[in-house]
Amino acid sequence: MGTVGTPVYAMLPVQTGAARAEATAFAQEATRRLADQGIDHPADQLVDLIRSQATVTGLYDDGELAGCLVVHPDEDPTLWSRNCPGPGVWVSLVPPVPGRDDQVARLLTLCLADQAAQHELKWVWWKVPATAPQSPAPLLVLLRDLGWEDLPAVRRADGERITPLRLRAERRPAPTVAISASADALPLPAVSSR
Repeated sequence: MGTVGTPVYAMLPVQTGAARAEATAFAQEATRRLADQGIDHPADQLVDLIRSQATVTGLYDDGELAGCLVVHPDEDPTLWSRNCPGPGVWVSLVPPVPGRDDQVARLLTLCLADQAAQHELKWVWWKVPATAPQSPAPLLVLLRDLGWEDLPAVRRADGERITPLRLRAERRPAPTVAISASADALPLPAVSSR
């Protein structure tokens, strides 16, 4: 743990082969732990993104990877952007395991909301596998508690049902106290007219 006034977490770009391998293993382990709780959240697409040249950011706790996300600056969120007009960015997070990764998920959510607001964006979008409305998965319950809003489930072109999530961009001073971030750790796009 850091001393008072010293950030405990560091947000850094995941760029080297070793760092991407660590992030891949982290995503696969999160999927296994979610499956142990009965939560279906396949890691294949996320793992492919991490292994590719995608923009990947890691949240490190004392040098150990604690959270990970992929930024999709060119993704067109037309499936749900009409429900939340204004510029935004689409991300994929290694999903938090409820009851285990709550603090990390909270920090990543605060940081995303803050960084998006600093870039004059209005929204951060994410999607998770859809669940029955009458029995939302613990993951969705956790994300709602963190400030993510779930929109009605939609069916993608490949037939998979997903639940789009949105997070309102707003300045949050707390992340800078807990997280030190390199200038290139979370590159978000400039405002666009999407």
